[in-house]
Formats: sequence, structure tokens, C-alpha cells
Amino acid sequence: MTIQLPAAVGADQTKGLSTTNCQAHDVANSVSIPQSVIEICAAGPGGVNTSGVNVTIRDVTVEGNWPDDLHGCYDGMYGILVGGGASLSLADSTVEKIGVGPLTFDAGCQQGVAIQAGRWVIGQVGHLYLSDDTIETYQKNGIMVDGPGSTADIDHVVVTGDGPTPAIAQNGIQISRGATGSVTGSIVTGNNYTGTGNTSSTGILVFGGCGYPLDDRVTITGNRVLGNDVGIDLGNYNPACSAAPATVTADVACGNVAMNSNGYPGGTPSSGANITGWSSSPEVGYQAGISDSGNQDVICANAIWGAGYAPLGATSSLPNPPPPAFVRPIDVVSGPTTAPLVFSNTYDGFPYSPS
Repeated sequence: MTIQLPAAVGADQTKGLSTTNCQAHDVANSVSIPQSVIEICAAGPGGVNTSGVNVTIRDVTVEGNWPDDLHGCYDGMYGILVGGGASLSLADSTVEKIGVGPLTFDAGCQQGVAIQAGRWVIGQVGHLYLSDDTIETYQKNGIMVDGPGSTADIDHVVVTGDGPTPAIAQNGIQISRGATGSVTGSIVTGNNYTGTGNTSSTGILVFGGCGYPLDDRVTITGNRVLGNDVGIDLGNYNPACSAAPATVTADVACGNVAMNSNGYPGGTPSSGANITGWSSSPEVGYQAGISDSGNQDVICANAIWGAGYAPLGATSSLPNPPPPAFVRPIDVVSGPTTAPLVFSNTYDGFPYSPS
């Protein structure tokens, strides 16, 4: 069974939209009313999160494919949006074509999330249980779990980005701003940004701090992250975004395989290498198999492979590494990290200890 976006939605944003209690705080926070193929909302009046609402969906294809005549950046495009404290169990399903395609259309717009649970900006909480699903042809993020109280259990899911593109810095899976959860046995590929703007793409991204709540005790184990600028990024910071958080985060990335063949042979970026993730002036790229900024995070038994993660630039070159890039199989030196526990990792089959 395929569930598609209605034809009336998209080209004219006044048509085909409906609001739920989960949108109670959208206007006050200047948030666009979401255009979702499926929205699951358990909020009470006034947008109050509830509990005990569990929805199970399996063996479906969810398809967006907004029309190309939708000009401008509209940040409310979702394949599936879960809020109000609701829980979604999605299995053996596909979510695809989420955003205005192709990516080159209105390049740089931060819109189009295939599956999202919770929304920090409006205080909504959502829970995900994903198993054996396929997420592809999304615009910004494949899966996003956002805000305090939001959780995810992501198991054996395949998330596929657009591959090398200068249009947008995609992320495969993002757990952010107070959310937590686990990603296990999944394959995340092709989140690969080749454009400008001091940014890079990530396969599995954890982000907290910098004025937002922290993400603690996220576990990322037994996954394959292939062809991403950064395979796994554990990124938590203090409120000023200038140092590691004082609070223990204890996020875990263990037993994963990270591989990237897009490198910098002879000091020249290959066609798929990141060129500005570290700096736009001068242009310096950034790639890492696993990157850490946090407090007492654990990085263990990971296998890092490929020219795209070959160490470039000595530690002494920080904080301003020279072109073409700052690259590490495991990066615990460029970010504000406190007491990371790093052991039993390999690079290209040999024991690797980050320096």
C-alpha cells in the first residue's frame, strides 16, 4: 500500500493543510504549519503532551514528492511527523520523496525530513520504534528525533542520502536538542556535501548544547556508515558553544564500520570530497569517521576505512588547519572534548589510536 501526498498540497500552501493540537504553539514560534503525509499527534488542548497513544504501521510506502513549482524555503515538509507524546512503531516500510525535488531546486533550503519525532521549538515530544525500514530521497534529514523527552529505537534501518551534492548538507539520522535513543544494525550512506558555506554532512548526528538541551546516553552500535563526510558525530557543547559541556553526556559509538573513498589525493580534493566543512576562507574541508565533542563519551571497537578518512594535518596545525582538509579516522582533538574513552578501534585494518 502506498500513502501519497495529496495533489492539492504543496503548490498552494493554503490548500490541503490541517492543524492538530500539536500546532498550538506554531504561530507564536514562527513555525510553518507542517505539510505531512502522515501526522500522529496525541497532544491535548493547548499542545500539552500526553502519553499512552501508540500507533503501529507496517508494510506501507509513504511518498511525498512536493511539486517543483513550490518556490522558496518552506520548512514544514515531513513524510511522517510524530508529536504530542505519541509513539510510532514503523516496520518493513519505505518513506521516500520527502521535499521539493530534485535537490538542486531551491538549493540550500533546510526542508524535507522523512520521519520526525518531537519538535524542540514548539515543545512537542515524540517516540519512534523503527525496524527494517527504508528511508530515501529526502531533502534535509532522513530521520530526526528532537527535543527533551523524545526518544527513538532505530534498528536495521537503511537510510540513503543523495550522494555527492553541492545543493544541501544532508544528515541521515539526527538525534538532537535533548532527545535520546539508540541506532543499531543500520546502514546509512551517501550524506555527502561538496558545496560551500562552512558545513559538512553526517551519517548519524548527535547534537546538543550551544543553548539547547544536551543529548546524553545515546547509543550507536553495530552500524555501517558509508560515504558520509562524517560517519558519526557525537556533538554536545557548553551553552556558549565554546567548550565541552560540564554535564556528563556518556554517548556511545561502538562496533560500527565507517568507510569513505572520497579523499584528497596529492592535496587535491576528489570530486566527492568535502571542501568547506572546516572553513570557507580559506576553503578547508572536514571529514572524519567518528567525531566527538562531549563529556566522557565512549568510542570503541569501530572499524574505519578508506582514503576519505586518511589522517591529514598534524595536531599542531589546529585551530587553523591548512587546505585542503582536516581529516581523521577518529577526531577527538579538534572539538571541545572532555575525557573521552577511546579504545580497540582500527583504521584500514590496523589498530588506531587518535592523536
